[in-house]
Amino acid sequence: QPRPKPRSSNLCLLHSTSTMAAKKTKTKGSDASKQKIVSGAETTTSKPSSLLVFSLPGLLLAVGVAIVCHLQSTNTAIPTSDNAIQSSSRKLISPEPNSWIDGYYTTQPANQAAPSTHALLYPNGGVGEPSLVSFANDEEFLALGRLFNDMGQIVQSPTHFLNGTALYEGPSQAGTHFQWPAISVGHKRAVPGVVGGNGKQIELETLTEPSDSKDTDPRVFYVHNFLSADEADELVAFSVSDDNPYKMAPSTGGTHKAWNQGGSNAKLTTRTSMNAFDITTKLSFRIKRRAFRLLRMGAYKENLADGIQILRYELGQAYIAHHDYFPVRQSNDHLWDPSKGGSNRFATIFLYLSDVEVGGQTVFTKSERLTAEKSKELVERLGEAPPTEFLKELEKDAGVDAGSWEDKLVDQCYSKLAVPPRRGDAILFYSQYPDGHLDPNSLHGACPILKGTKWGANLWVWNACRYSQCTEDALNPANELPDELKAPFEGGV
Repeated sequence: QPRPKPRSSNLCLLHSTSTMAAKKTKTKGSDASKQKIVSGAETTTSKPSSLLVFSLPGLLLAVGVAIVCHLQSTNTAIPTSDNAIQSSSRKLISPEPNSWIDGYYTTQPANQAAPSTHALLYPNGGVGEPSLVSFANDEEFLALGRLFNDMGQIVQSPTHFLNGTALYEGPSQAGTHFQWPAISVGHKRAVPGVVGGNGKQIELETLTEPSDSKDTDPRVFYVHNFLSADEADELVAFSVSDDNPYKMAPSTGGTHKAWNQGGSNAKLTTRTSMNAFDITTKLSFRIKRRAFRLLRMGAYKENLADGIQILRYELGQAYIAHHDYFPVRQSNDHLWDPSKGGSNRFATIFLYLSDVEVGGQTVFTKSERLTAEKSKELVERLGEAPPTEFLKELEKDAGVDAGSWEDKLVDQCYSKLAVPPRRGDAILFYSQYPDGHLDPNSLHGACPILKGTKWGANLWVWNACRYSQCTEDALNPANELPDELKAPFEGGV
């Protein structure tokens, strides 16, 4: 069952508008210190503790939520060993402005008289059943491991959120990373500490709501203000410059090898654009670092990113629906399965370097087109489908043959989820689930240009060292991650 989709991160506000419908019984926290509450009867593990983990199926979870909210509304604490959480004297992290971790951590106490004693805990990425967790002291809160709020911040202390707030588990194994929770379609949030090239706050807007069903949407976000106009122009100019050893040439695809490894010959009839790579300029490194910070990566490692691929699509040109990740059996000299300690493309940030008059959308062919019921504002901004006769006339003028793969792709571009280019903005989507398995629903294509020219750029981030860039063991890439990037992480840091 898909998880409940709260529009508020506070448990009691959520309870006031909907009933929790959890189908599974789960426990969270360390195995040595967890208790399960079932119908009021307490069952302890081998090392009992005052850490309470509420994992109530169906109606019981709803009843549990009601009790929590009643206790909160009457200023009565959830029972713990001391009946009140104990404050900690440990020193919290205070990131320097403009440092790598600026915005990464909660730093301000919540508007609450005492530290929180309970929260609603979701898996990494927010998909799946939540658990109600309670903690009697700072030590028990930290025993839950690294937790995030819905602003993508590491929660340092139970003084930094209100009772009943929705929190998210951090990544659980080496080679997996934090993934932004969707919350709901149209949900928009500023990303703390991350600004675009124009100095404006980068904002993340949810376009899909993944669930834990097989046919779920991929995890897709619209990124506002990622690039400045000058940065977009500089990428375009370098792509055609004679100073660029990898300047504009026919696009390639399906190969894991770089151009200097023979990959320049891997041309596809279903990818008709031109492309170049920027692997040397200061701008390219600045943009990649910005992307890593948007993804909440703990550090920047060059071997976790491809060179920025700059693309030019002219009239009629397109790219058939495809995955950005490589198959797990791509080659025998690299472990491609991230769920087994391997590496592959983890996330794509596609940069829009120009506007396009008609066409050029990024289409997710396994996701349905948004409706006004989901988000009226998004539907208006992404645009309505023009009349079929109008499209067919434009296709003819663009040289798109009836019945061709480009013609079929145009149909999908106006019947499925499609994001039109807007210069300076970007889209973010994940090619992996939070557990490291590859996401087949991330299938996407570049819609044919029906009027104008499209400039864009692919920025691919891997979950561990990319192909040919591992220095120790290409069959165990996750093991090479530095401590700042290697899960699991301790609580509060």
